[in-house]
Amino acid sequence: MAKGWVWVRWVAIAAVTIGLVLRFAHLDRKVYWHDEAYTSLRVAGYVGPAVEEAVRDRPDLTAADLLRYQQLPPEPSLSDSWLALTNNPEHPPLYYLLAHGWGRLFGASIWGYRAIAAVFGAIAIAVMYWLGRQLFPASPAIAWVAVALLAVAPVQLIYSQEAREYTLWTVGLLLAHGTLVRAMARNTVSAWVAYGLALGLAWYGSLMTVLLGLSHVAYVALSHLSPMAWLKSDQKPLSLKTWAAFVLANGLGLGLFTPWLWVIVRQWARLRTVTAWANEPRPLEYLAQFWGLHYSSMVVDFNAPLSHPFTLFGPALVLLVMGLGLGHIWRTQPRSVALFLSCGLLVPPLVLIGGDIVRGSQFSGTTRYFFPSLVLLPLAIAPLITHWLTASQRRSKALGVTLLALLLAVGMASGVANNRALTWWNKTVGYSNIHVATYLNQVSNPRVLLGANGIAMGEALSLSHYLQPNTALWLLPEPGMPALASLQAVLEAQPQATLFLLKPSSTLLDTVPPGWQTTPIETGQFAPSDLVQLTPPPTS
Repeated sequence: MAKGWVWVRWVAIAAVTIGLVLRFAHLDRKVYWHDEAYTSLRVAGYVGPAVEEAVRDRPDLTAADLLRYQQLPPEPSLSDSWLALTNNPEHPPLYYLLAHGWGRLFGASIWGYRAIAAVFGAIAIAVMYWLGRQLFPASPAIAWVAVALLAVAPVQLIYSQEAREYTLWTVGLLLAHGTLVRAMARNTVSAWVAYGLALGLAWYGSLMTVLLGLSHVAYVALSHLSPMAWLKSDQKPLSLKTWAAFVLANGLGLGLFTPWLWVIVRQWARLRTVTAWANEPRPLEYLAQFWGLHYSSMVVDFNAPLSHPFTLFGPALVLLVMGLGLGHIWRTQPRSVALFLSCGLLVPPLVLIGGDIVRGSQFSGTTRYFFPSLVLLPLAIAPLITHWLTASQRRSKALGVTLLALLLAVGMASGVANNRALTWWNKTVGYSNIHVATYLNQVSNPRVLLGANGIAMGEALSLSHYLQPNTALWLLPEPGMPALASLQAVLEAQPQATLFLLKPSSTLLDTVPPGWQTTPIETGQFAPSDLVQLTPPPTS
């Protein structure tokens, strides 16, 4: 990097410093929602269906009772934790085993489980620099700009404070991308082994690593099949040896993942059950609202509702910059680099979107499934910014400085807003639980009824972190209301109790006994449908 551009490195270091602070500050502030509560449950060695059976239809069940299931038992058992993890084969076990070890050393806590994600979020920044140097060895400035953009990328900050495996997966994805670039360049046994090991790590981050694999297959195939179109004239088409090395490295990655693949085979029916939600049909126009937002979340995210104008022009601007960046790379960089980034950025979303169009599913509505593509976005933009920064024309330099400053500023502002908030869009189930709990804690002797559905126990587990310990949470055995005699028995045992329905379904509301009143609670902090007071008829 030229002497005059050392400032780019210092800007990146400043962005990294701010990004690290935003990853580790207020780790336990945001709502510990449904999915994270199940993290605690499984790490502690409790199997979800067994816990549901134990707590169902217990009018005297309290928040303290549910909280105990999320703490490690007096004698933690790794085998119990493994058994609990195998009951949810859609989540590879590596993050959860690390969390189990953390819990045994330092105790189970929201802060601790999220700190693991933050650590991997920090590691991802360093790996991004390494990947940038692999792709652009002659321009360290590009790597530094990409690092700065990733450090303050809002969606990376969000998942760095989530007690789940997604930042571990990010590290695996970046390593797999970088080791493939290195292996293709060096074509040595050690380089291909490193690629296989990185793939193994990525597989232990998410089953959606299949999208990464497809993008790599596309890159290698196009490099091999069209040498005159894709590669510079001084590069040779891939040999059979290179193809064999690529296949064997992928075999190594899957081989390392074999223990969990065997779990998936044994638990295939369970896997289909717990992922059935993703195969439920959603209108295509609804899903299309999210496609651009996935990419804009790498640049700016203020938790705006879908009705906000930003959801249209924000993603359009980010995709425009990405398109300009890719175009610049095709014009100025080796064709192998341009092809690699194009395949990595475009193949995963096309597979997800195309699959949803064909099957009528909703995978493309989930931001984290786009991670194999999203992690490359900084590398698609950084070369264009660096080109403008190093141009001789003042106008180009000003454009580069302005764009870099704007991207970093909106990323930092988004990160600060997220860090100060109690909830965010990724807390889909349980978004308002802190506010609901705050209201219930002001009520004398509240009793919360939850109709039977796929999220009721997760909601109760989440709420247990914020409710008064003796607050009763009645997980109903059916989607409808309990028998009138059961309700009356509860009120006779606790005459001063105030009954509430949490996010009642239409079935629950339709089965309220005649004469009982339902009153949605309106506080402005959560939707009136989130909490409904249930009042018995006046006694004569």
